[in-house]
Amino acid sequence: MKLRKEFIVGVIATIGICGLILGFFYLKGLELWKERASYYAVYDNSGGITNGRPITLNGLKVGSIVDVSFNPANLKSVVVSMEISDKSVLNIPVGTYAKLNSDLLAGPYIELQWKDTNVYYNSGDTLVSDVSKDIEDQINERLIPLEKKTNELISTADSAIKTIEAIFSRNTDNLDESFDGIRRAILNFESVSLRIDTLIRSEKNRISRVLVNVESITNNLKQSNEAIEKTFSNLSQITDSLAVVDFVGTIDEAKSTLEMVNLLMDDIQNGDGTITHLIQDTLIYNNINLMLDEATRLVENIKVHPNRYLQFSVFGGREKSRLDARDEKILKRFIKDSLNNGN
Repeated sequence: MKLRKEFIVGVIATIGICGLILGFFYLKGLELWKERASYYAVYDNSGGITNGRPITLNGLKVGSIVDVSFNPANLKSVVVSMEISDKSVLNIPVGTYAKLNSDLLAGPYIELQWKDTNVYYNSGDTLVSDVSKDIEDQINERLIPLEKKTNELISTADSAIKTIEAIFSRNTDNLDESFDGIRRAILNFESVSLRIDTLIRSEKNRISRVLVNVESITNNLKQSNEAIEKTFSNLSQITDSLAVVDFVGTIDEAKSTLEMVNLLMDDIQNGDGTITHLIQDTLIYNNINLMLDEATRLVENIKVHPNRYLQFSVFGGREKSRLDARDEKILKRFIKDSLNNGN
């Protein structure tokens, strides 16, 4: 029974020791059952990197730091031992950089800057090292422009405050007058509002009648809505009809008519026809006027002395004396027909 207890204690102790060893390697970032490759990188400053810090490629962890120590050949530099555990990147191409980075939250780590070549490092080789800007430099790089803008803003605000102080210092004596002016303006506004209120009360009935008239007008418009719609419909039809009318053809016809009139007028002015001679030949014009005058005198003479010219009984058996209205009308028609036949 006693032997059994000692055996159990030994087993538990062995398990505990194995667990401690495995935990130690786990905390170091080492995986005992995976194939690994070791590489080195030399830096002037460790940047605070320690054992167990990750090694990344494109943001993914591919290994961890197993040791950070001084370079035996040059104590001004440090040697970082790296162990790659991801089997897909065990063979690192020649020219790949081991860049020491710093993150504000995660801390320092090493990032592999991969090169696509067909020549690879052997396990245990030293990679080309590179150092990115540290956190302080990154913060300073971002804070310096912000600091400049802040200083400019402070100087602007300071000048504005000084200007306001100068204005108030010059106008301190006038503040009471300003407040009095504001008070008077408020009183005037109150007086105006009272007048407006009184006016509205006195004109209340008139305003009511105006509103009634407006309502009546709107009702009439509603009742006349159908007639208005018909009117607009007729206007639309008229505009459609006007749109269909061939204005171009009408204008062309009018233009051709005017051209014909122009040609006719040219013929009258420059031609050899009767109308041209009648208009332009003064002799013909004077002869026609003379003939008309003689015809008029002849008619008057016939009216006074018809028995000198008419020896047959055209007017019946009445006494041959001055013509009456009926005989005068017949005589004028006779002379007109004679002249027409003569032409």
